[in-house]
Amino acid sequence: MGFKDKMKKAAKKKTTKSKSKTPVVHRDDLDEAIDKWLSGDKKEKEGKAEKAQAESVMLPEAEEERVKACMDEGTHHSGVKLNDKVTISVQSRYTKISTDSEDEIREIVGDKYDEFFKEKSKVELTAAALADEELLDKLAKAVGDDFDRYFSVSEEIVPTKAFHEQRATSTDVREMFEKLEDEGLVKPYKAAVKRA
Repeated sequence: MGFKDKMKKAAKKKTTKSKSKTPVVHRDDLDEAIDKWLSGDKKEKEGKAEKAQAESVMLPEAEEERVKACMDEGTHHSGVKLNDKVTISVQSRYTKISTDSEDEIREIVGDKYDEFFKEKSKVELTAAALADEELLDKLAKAVGDDFDRYFSVSEEIVPTKAFHEQRATSTDVREMFEKLEDEGLVKPYKAAVKRA
């Protein structure tokens, strides 16, 4: 048996099978790097859990203070500094709102619906449509009855900038927002936290 054959045989001995199809390879020379990575990963997870717990305390209080400042000054502020140590920023971003919720939202916001919300549609060609040269030629003229076969369509309702800003500057809009949020109809994304 030659040197290369012995190397192959030795390498096979160090590869063990696991329940998954991913091979397990043992490399003593990588133990230190692996241990550092595992330690860093553990610290990162612990740090994320600690930050999440702190955010759960800070964010509701910061939102209350931000809204109070907006109401007092009659202007929209996208964030607030806490103790000049951290800045809490509220983005004008919300989770997707199904168009099925339109009637419920209209019932709550009344004639402000068109000011506070707009419908947004998205139409995409499927992979099958893009690969079909004949279809692409047809599309250049007209889609016709093939629309549902080749297009996937999604629709959603999107809060406007006016809604986002007025929910922090107007008591009436704030009450509408709280009712929309309580009903699970409009949910803003979580505010961001960063060093000041």
